Amino acid sequence: MVVVAGGSSIRFGSDKLTEEIAGRPLVAHTVESVTPCVDRCVLVGRSDSIDWLRSLDLGVEVVTGGASRTLSEMAGLAALGQPADLIGIHDGARPLVTPELVEVVFRTASEVGGAVPLIPAPGLIIGRSTFRPVSDLELAQTPQVFRGPELMAAYVRAAQAGFDGADTAEVVERFGSLPIAAVEGDPGNLKVTYPADLDEARRRLTAPSRNGPR
Repeated sequence: MVVVAGGSSIRFGSDKLTEEIAGRPLVAHTVESVTPCVDRCVLVGRSDSIDWLRSLDLGVEVVTGGASRTLSEMAGLAALGQPADLIGIHDGARPLVTPELVEVVFRTASEVGGAVPLIPAPGLIIGRSTFRPVSDLELAQTPQVFRGPELMAAYVRAAQAGFDGADTAEVVERFGSLPIAAVEGDPGNLKVTYPADLDEARRRLTAPSRNGPR
């Protein structure tokens, strides 16, 4: 698993991954949510946060990312070396991912080639002079899981083309040939983007049912 924690947090207003929840930074909750579910985990961070990430002693390899999300994902994949049969990429700002969701995307990817969790996208509107609701749209979540060798090959081709994708699935769609299955995402798999999201993550991670070892 590659956990990407190299973003700039521009919309949040400060480095959200350092925000404390239940005595631990947000990114620690994310890593500790996925590591029990995978054989190996690589954490990718910005160059100015590497020492701090390593000081958290999360039991994972920490590597420096690139100037874009795609380059950061590539840095994590390169750190894995020989690609595993299946590789997942997860957003460091999603600390509430469940073992059940991780299991289903890995199982589906093993059967199909790739798997991406999706949830309905509510309340979207489109247009400039005339706004109207848009239905049947969905939002992609992470982790997104793909067969390792094909995933690595797609990223090599993306790098050669100078392509920067919005997420892993876009890179695989553009530069790979793997079929990708949509699996039912988890509305609770919140991505912390704005301060209100952090408040919700803090509320849920400090709830009695989430206390204790993670």
